[in-house]
Amino acid sequence: MSAMLSRSAENIYWMGRYLERAANLCRSLFVAEQLTVEIRGLAPEQAVDFWSGFQHVFPDSTTTEAFTDVDEARMFGLHSYLLGTNNTLSVVSSIHNARENARVIREYLTREVFEQINECWLHLDAGLRGEERPDTLLGQVQEAVFGIGGATSRTLIRDEAWTFLDLGVMLERVYRVLLLLRHHIPLLIRTPSDVDIPVHHAVLRAVLRSAGSLENYRRVQGVELTPQSVAGFLMFNTQTPHSVAFGAAHMQSDLLEIERDGVLTESARLVGRMVSQIRYEEQELLGRHDFAAVCGGLATEVAHIHESLTRLYFTV
Repeated sequence: MSAMLSRSAENIYWMGRYLERAANLCRSLFVAEQLTVEIRGLAPEQAVDFWSGFQHVFPDSTTTEAFTDVDEARMFGLHSYLLGTNNTLSVVSSIHNARENARVIREYLTREVFEQINECWLHLDAGLRGEERPDTLLGQVQEAVFGIGGATSRTLIRDEAWTFLDLGVMLERVYRVLLLLRHHIPLLIRTPSDVDIPVHHAVLRAVLRSAGSLENYRRVQGVELTPQSVAGFLMFNTQTPHSVAFGAAHMQSDLLEIERDGVLTESARLVGRMVSQIRYEEQELLGRHDFAAVCGGLATEVAHIHESLTRLYFTV
């Protein structure tokens, strides 16, 4: 690692995590909204279950509620995960934290990135003041969050700061996809006689869309739509940007870029082990009956990678 300050590396790493978390939540909330419209007349209980699933994909949040009514679950989900100031993982909390980190590392950011973050915050601030309804605000915030991603990819120089930013983005992305799979896929692995097939397929599409991968999945898999094929695609496909395999490979590349002297650090070993497991044990992992445990185990490994990064790079 070069002479970049540990606190600067930590700030930009966390900025990446917060921005990715906000983008993930905006996309997932938008998907939940559309799924609710699609299936509420056929299976309102599954629409409620999908909203309740946010508590499992974002388990560190302070939000734990149980609902039976679709509209109550929807409005609570929008308020809590979009504008919930008491929810540590909400979009408003994530953008606020990203903005605070961006202020500290202003010299590493372009004007376009800083302005996009501020513009996104202004949308959310209007929502906090009650000037916009959450369902109306969601589209504006989602567009602004994705605009930040576009500004970072198009304007930031590819130096060490960029590498730590990308490391934070990829770690957050891999972690949330694993939790998404851990919660939804085991619930969807049922025989066709047990489920309403149109609703079943609608939820599978929603899982793929929550991971930003429905169109990519269709290009690779065609019309096939099963829990096993969805799990395999989001776990092992190396070309779709939101898969576990793609994110883990990028984390490995980022760590190699940071440690150019060839020293194999603890963080690099942990990431390398995950990459190897995903690359060479696909059939074994998919064939296990306890798929939730597989995803949970990998999510724990991601948490250990984060802890290792903190000890190695961010602790002064």
